[in-house]
Amino acid sequence: MKDWRIFPWQNTQWQQMVHCQQTGNLAHAYLLRGVPGTGKLQFAKALSAYLLCMNPQTTGACGHCKECELLKAGTHPDFTLVEPDDPGRPIRIDRIRKLNEFAHKTAQQGGRRVIILNPAEAMNVNAANALLKCLEEPGDDTVFLLVSARSGDMLPTIRSRCQQLNFATPNRADAEQWLASQLEDSSRVVQLLDLTANAPLEAKRFADQGLLEKRATLADGLKGLFKGKVTPVELAKTWQSEDLVLTISWIMGWLDDAVKLSLNGSPSDLRNRDQLKMLEYLARKCDARTLLQERDWLMSQRQSLLEGGNLNPQMLMEGVFCRCLDWVL
Repeated sequence: MKDWRIFPWQNTQWQQMVHCQQTGNLAHAYLLRGVPGTGKLQFAKALSAYLLCMNPQTTGACGHCKECELLKAGTHPDFTLVEPDDPGRPIRIDRIRKLNEFAHKTAQQGGRRVIILNPAEAMNVNAANALLKCLEEPGDDTVFLLVSARSGDMLPTIRSRCQQLNFATPNRADAEQWLASQLEDSSRVVQLLDLTANAPLEAKRFADQGLLEKRATLADGLKGLFKGKVTPVELAKTWQSEDLVLTISWIMGWLDDAVKLSLNGSPSDLRNRDQLKMLEYLARKCDARTLLQERDWLMSQRQSLLEGGNLNPQMLMEGVFCRCLDWVL
């Protein structure tokens, strides 16, 4: 049950939950909050398995009982995981209505019912209000686990009805040790963790999906744009079908580092040291105020995408690259 075990850096939160279970102080709802890439969803799965297991150990579910076998097979009748139909899309009210019905039924296995919502901030307003009613009057022996990387986007009334479990990034030594054990090429561990703000799972995703190479391609595209070798429209055609949130995040990260350089920061403090020449060029061409204003604009576009805004990808990226070109003119 590899996917139903916690990560090494989550022991503090795990012991807290084991203590709540053993002392009979388990709440009906928990909000697992923290930056992406720290393993919140896997922790929620591990906790679900532990709460449903017939022979739980302090380290987790036994992995062999009937309940664990049902979880592994994806057929446990008292467990449900609610996620958007597609990444980046909202969780709608019809999903929550079905969830509310599930939460008030008698557990078929005679124990608890456990519900995971991931990411909880993906609920639209109607869905969030529907969930709120269920949180106010939960069914007996029902535990909600809300996983969120942007809990500030959730209704305050939902947050207030959940116990908080905070997940910070692990210390650097632990992150490097774990990531090195997961990669064939450990020489990229430091760069991957730098680029993902020390979030091990996000760093592994970068490696697994070839995102370092894709990021380098974007940087080359911007350099070509600055040199007049490609137009904003041509560059937008290349990138409009990619992960726009990630693409914009990379550009924002370069602006952050350019601001540091424009304020006489040291190159050793940068997250994107492999693009130092481009960052120095931006810092010479733009003052810190302009760079920060541009970063704020990019942040607003990214937020619209995260909230499911119906933005035209081609037009959005044309606007992004036109502004990039303005930085150096």
